[in-house]
Amino acid sequence: MARPTPLIPPPRNDIPLGNGRSVRIGAQVGRGSMATVYRGVIEGPFGVARTVAVKVFDVIASDEHEAVLSALASAAQRSACVRHPNVLRVEDFGLVGPAQPYALEELVEGRSLARFAAYAARHNERFPLDLALFIGAEVAEALAGARLACSPDGVRLGIVHGELSPFDVLLSWHGEVKVGDFGVAASARAASSVRSVRALARRVRALAPEVARGQLGDARSDVFSLGVMLREMMVGPRFPRIVSDAEALVWARDGVVHQSLFEPQLPQALQAILTRAVERDPAHRYPHAGALGYELRRVALAMGVGDGRAFVRAALSRAFGDDRADDDEEEVTGEMQSPPPLPVPRPSGVGMVDRFARLRGEDAVPGPSPDDSETFALESGTVLVAGAAAPEDDDEAGEG
Repeated sequence: MARPTPLIPPPRNDIPLGNGRSVRIGAQVGRGSMATVYRGVIEGPFGVARTVAVKVFDVIASDEHEAVLSALASAAQRSACVRHPNVLRVEDFGLVGPAQPYALEELVEGRSLARFAAYAARHNERFPLDLALFIGAEVAEALAGARLACSPDGVRLGIVHGELSPFDVLLSWHGEVKVGDFGVAASARAASSVRSVRALARRVRALAPEVARGQLGDARSDVFSLGVMLREMMVGPRFPRIVSDAEALVWARDGVVHQSLFEPQLPQALQAILTRAVERDPAHRYPHAGALGYELRRVALAMGVGDGRAFVRAALSRAFGDDRADDDEEEVTGEMQSPPPLPVPRPSGVGMVDRFARLRGEDAVPGPSPDDSETFALESGTVLVAGAAAPEDDDEAGEG
């Protein structure tokens, strides 16, 4: 049975914003290691209202109040400067009472990549390569957009995520891919309480080795985390399922990326991209996510993958139903699960299998038979899909 998400009552029914505006707090929509997310409505004096996500952070202990509050405020200030379609918008930041910070963010109706991956692992399904490529390229766009964001004074901020994980990637019912929680990792490091240890334990599997060793991450650290996420969608989990959190932390510090005995055949160009993204030495990785995203787009275009929002919508609808109910959301124990490998089909006289048919919910439809062997090398990988990381908890703060 699913472990229900604990319902934590909001600290108050509304938060005044000044000038006759306030935020009315509604139902809880998510719970993470540091905060609880509620659905909220900003209401103005003339009846103009819009929905937002109200992220209410846990009460800060008195001995660490200044450091944690400063880290959270700094992250909110910098994130508010990012205006990119793949980055979760941060609208405001403040305090509820003397020691409980909150942030107003864009409300994304959908599911996190972590939850979607958990569903796939639980039902022994695999990511279509087309879908994994689209999600990965969109996340790369988000990271590149944050890195290039400027302050109101025009100063380049060079924002990095710091601890990118599938929990921070949100897939909307409209097919959008959004990345949130930029810089929040710094506030977890500023806190000495057990919640930061728990946060590290559930996120360690995507951490770059230098971040796992306690160093400050840079753009190349985000490249490594995205590379791990891509590899888990396309190939399989970074660490075996039976690895404990303590063992995973040691392996993460060493930059280990587990090679399973049976891995799907991927196009050679894509295999090279994944290998470079997860290099142990940051100097050997892509210098930033923009460079990684460019290479992903090249491979995607060669495979005929363009705007994949329709496929994200279809995948979420199949996984969670048109009514968007949570009845099928059981908790998955054991961080990593990898479905068995599928054989690679060979071309037949009637041509290739339509790689988009499954996303549309149709049976495979024969397409034109390619004459070029290199084209088939790209096409053949599109029927292969990935093992998935199964999170400890299906809910994560920031998911709508």
